[in-house]
Amino acid sequence: MHFFILVFILILGLFPAISCGQSVIQSSVSKEFINGLQVKYLKNIAKHMNMEIEIIPMPFARRIRELREGNLDLLVGLRRVDDEQDEVVYIKPSYETLRHTFFVRKSDENQLLSFTDLRKLNIGVTRNAKYFERFNQETDLVMVPVSTLSQKIELLKKGRIDTFIHFQESALPRINDMGLQNDIVLAQYQPIEVNNYYVTISQNSPLFKQKHLVEAAVRKAIEYDEFTTIRREHYLSRARQN
Repeated sequence: MHFFILVFILILGLFPAISCGQSVIQSSVSKEFINGLQVKYLKNIAKHMNMEIEIIPMPFARRIRELREGNLDLLVGLRRVDDEQDEVVYIKPSYETLRHTFFVRKSDENQLLSFTDLRKLNIGVTRNAKYFERFNQETDLVMVPVSTLSQKIELLKKGRIDTFIHFQESALPRINDMGLQNDIVLAQYQPIEVNNYYVTISQNSPLFKQKHLVEAAVRKAIEYDEFTTIRREHYLSRARQN
């Protein structure tokens, strides 16, 4: 009798995990931002889905590869560059719109005054990242791919690159943290193009079967302006710390 009771309890304990198909969402962010904005976005999405989430730090290029292979279920911070469908599924609508920013050394702040000037410079970029259309399509640019924002900043400080491109909102706090706010500044030239960024899932992930839950979570967070609120509170908190 006790044996049957024990088996019944075990079945009840396993049932929620079996019924939902997947109990923990696998995701990732840069190791530099393991406590950053994207982590807060991811946790908010998981909360709406009533699921746990495990967030593993890894470089951007590896995150994309792991997502395509289905080893990661869900990512934020990706932009769509064409309409071709592959393993990556973009959850519509986009959750935020951002503009990329160029940074230069203070002593060279007048060397980047137009897009044409980029052709004479060594440009730090995130490996495998896409930026704005003209930049992505330009074949005469010398790009130096790296894995992290800190690497871009260090290379610029040491004069091994002439500029780098990144989001202003995340780059400025990191520059301040490194004590370089008087040495590395915004370039005179800045792109006017803005990019839409999406929550993405993998067709090769078990989570793909629950795509409707992801879509509902994103729509709800957008409807209640949660991404904007999380973003505003995150950067206000960073500003108070500095």
